[in-house]
Amino acid sequence: MSTKPTSNLPQFIVTAEGDILGEDTPENQEIVRRIHACVEACEQIPTEDLENGIIQDICNIMGQVVPILEQQKKAS
Repeated sequence: MSTKPTSNLPQFIVTAEGDILGEDTPENQEIVRRIHACVEACEQIPTEDLENGIIQDICNIMGQVVPILEQQKKAS
């Protein structure tokens, strides 16, 4: 395993308080914002379920159900 940082990857640490330690760039701030949103959205989902792909499963199901519901709404 290489310990040499790859230049095109963000190099920073996010503290538990959400502070950025390292290069504070708009790109890194957006990544931190995304991490916070993901953590908040998944707060009640057990880690094991996340590891087993429950988010992908939900997205796949919604991708199938939403078009059906939209068609039913248009028909009514």
